[in-house]
Amino acid sequence: MKYIIIDLEEPDNGCEGFMPGEEPMVTLTLKDEDGNVSKVRVPDIEAYRLGWDTGSEINSEEFNKHVTAC
Repeated sequence: MKYIIIDLEEPDNGCEGFMPGEEPMVTLTLKDEDGNVSKVRVPDIEAYRLGWDTGSEINSEEFNKHVTAC
């Protein structure tokens, strides 16, 4: 199965920032090959490292390895 990232939401922690030890996460809105839409969360640094952005394609192996359902 392949997924397309159709939206990427980054948290806005404003001037408070993140708590010590808190890992920044992004929420990805994905559409699969059947047209189903879902939202998942991944560590921001991991999405950046993998080059995931709006329009990126994710295969099942990457999905299962890196993604946590919302």
